[in-house]
Amino acid sequence: MNRRRLSLLFIFTAISALYFLAVLRSQPGLSDQPLVLHTTPPEIIMFGTQSCGYCRQARQFFEKHHLPYTERDIEASDEHRKNFDLLGGRGTPLLIINRQLLHGFDEQAVRKAL
Repeated sequence: MNRRRLSLLFIFTAISALYFLAVLRSQPGLSDQPLVLHTTPPEIIMFGTQSCGYCRQARQFFEKHHLPYTERDIEASDEHRKNFDLLGGRGTPLLIINRQLLHGFDEQAVRKAL
């Protein structure tokens, strides 16, 4: 490999690493506030994807608080994608918590719906 290609590869790798670090730092951490449930157990359905950072945050929140949820991957199933579209899905995650529809992951909105 010539020197120019090696330099370009290094620059591309450095820019990619900085981008991914910026994305990771831009996602706020989950709070340690105690959780108050209005319905026990809560009914939680999440339409999402495996690559979605906000879906990952939602999974972490549910797991941290030991909340059972059903995940429907809209990339893996045409039926899940169709239902996502029918519900007005614009982005992931699309959450249904105790029959309340939430677009995106906002920890405070999720806590309120629980």
